[in-house]
Amino acid sequence: MITLPRRALLAAALLVGTATARDLAAQSGEPVTLWRAGRAFALRGQVDSALRTFELAGTAARTAGDLATEQATIRGRADLWMLRGCADSASRVLREAVAAASPGDRSSADALVRLLASRKAVAEARTVLVKAYSDVPSVGSNITRESVTFLQGMAAVELAGGQESAAMATLNSALAIAVRLHEGDVKDRSEHAVGDITDENAWLMFDLAQLRRTAKSPAIRSPREHARIMANLVKAWPTLDVLPDDGFPITRFADRLVMRAALCAADGSECPAPIVAKGCP
Repeated sequence: MITLPRRALLAAALLVGTATARDLAAQSGEPVTLWRAGRAFALRGQVDSALRTFELAGTAARTAGDLATEQATIRGRADLWMLRGCADSASRVLREAVAAASPGDRSSADALVRLLASRKAVAEARTVLVKAYSDVPSVGSNITRESVTFLQGMAAVELAGGQESAAMATLNSALAIAVRLHEGDVKDRSEHAVGDITDENAWLMFDLAQLRRTAKSPAIRSPREHARIMANLVKAWPTLDVLPDDGFPITRFADRLVMRAALCAADGSECPAPIVAKGCP
């Protein structure tokens, strides 16, 4: 594993980290800076450096009492272990994160649901999802971000169970809520929208695009629709995917690398090298 001095990692964050307008809620200085450095390494395909940096960020966050950043580092590590093919390691750290999450932080549960769904552990994924959102009134129907993320998780569970039509319907329900959220946002809507892609629906559209590409059902599979959605996402991604540091940042590094590859294909730039499998912890 590549080991870099803490000072060098902090400098790297300033050089290669993605600047955002929204900061992690705790704003605890060094942990946040290290988290951004780890994120930047991950998106460049430098997994060893990213893992080491997330470990440093997690330690700094625990010292500072910054639970939000500590949770984000755990999700980042889990994503990277998944990229290495270490699903058991990823599952273990995500379960620890879910158990330690503060009230209202369901981001690690969301990540665990996606991981379990990817392994076809349908019953367990559904249980984790329902438990995580059990305290949210009318989740899945109220016009809230919780409803959107809950429905995203449910679509992943349905798809893992081979229910493509149900997953499609669930994603469409989530998209309808995302539209209402966007229309009701007090911010200037033009600041977080590019065409039909908005801050509220970008990841939903990504999930829908992947379903259109991989579905077995001819009624759902549509390479043309997949290409159309991905083209729209490529146009919107540099503006909308500012990797928001809003307390519960979404990692999804495997999916981000898919988007990075699409961006590279669009502008002819060089993409990160493929992730090389190594030993699992």
